Amino acid sequence: MQTKRMFGHDYTRVGFYMITLTTAGRRPLFGACRDDRAVLSEAGETVRRRWHEIALHCPAIETSTLVVMPDHLHGILYVKEQIPRALGITIRGFKSGVTSELRKTLGAPDLVVWGENYHDRVVMSSETLRNERRYIHDNPRRHCLRRAHPDLFVKVNDLRSGRLPQGMDWTGFGNLFLLEKPELVPVQVSRRATADALAAFKAEIAERVAAGAVMVSPFISPGEKEIAQLVMGQAYGSLILLKPDGFAPLYRPAGAYFDLCAKGRLLILSPFAHTGRKQSLTRERCLQMNRWVGSICGNCGNNAAAQ
Repeated sequence: MQTKRMFGHDYTRVGFYMITLTTAGRRPLFGACRDDRAVLSEAGETVRRRWHEIALHCPAIETSTLVVMPDHLHGILYVKEQIPRALGITIRGFKSGVTSELRKTLGAPDLVVWGENYHDRVVMSSETLRNERRYIHDNPRRHCLRRAHPDLFVKVNDLRSGRLPQGMDWTGFGNLFLLEKPELVPVQVSRRATADALAAFKAEIAERVAAGAVMVSPFISPGEKEIAQLVMGQAYGSLILLKPDGFAPLYRPAGAYFDLCAKGRLLILSPFAHTGRKQSLTRERCLQMNRWVGSICGNCGNNAAAQ
């Protein structure tokens, strides 16, 4: 696993730290997925116990939150007061202790438990802490859904389709077959749209979705986001979302988009390369994406817009 540290940060300082560790080769040593949840093996139970024992060896560290998955773990460590050595020393001790115990209990003296290094994120605000805890607690469900539907969580580079504008390198993530649906409807909602116009537009969208149409948009404006929420709240209906920046190497859709992807009801498209930096969402970029949406939908009279 590639290590990530905050440059210049003092890892002996008080604070919350989100830690991710993976098994060697992502081997499912710690358990298995059943009914969209992780059921821990003996090794997984050992990992969970050893994690909470960190506080016994280092009273200044609280093992705040933890979820153990078949091939990785996410945990939050709270350093309550300045510690004499960097947090990484404690994490290496935890990894070593787990490895030593599992080699004995499993009768495998050469067992390699962990991948190299670990990933950490310094939690800088209470809102981020709430989000990290929510992510951790929901991780078993999302992980098991990805395992159950691997074909729906695949990024395809150099995507080819007669419906995609030519001359660009498109990347797709999700259900690629949505591009082949007979009715793709471009969705555009002006920020100046009135409440009455938006309400009428939602009613129109609901009818089209019920008839099997796929809504296509960057879903950027507040009204467009409401349309996306409307579709996601139904037992049917699909979205093709144009992403205004590229896909990170380990990209996964977040929140309700993740669940929609797991149901085969989402395709995310982007012609942009991932730069690792937040891209400015300029007016020109928004207009360009709307033009691409029109091209994808064929400009064949399926337009849906609220002005």
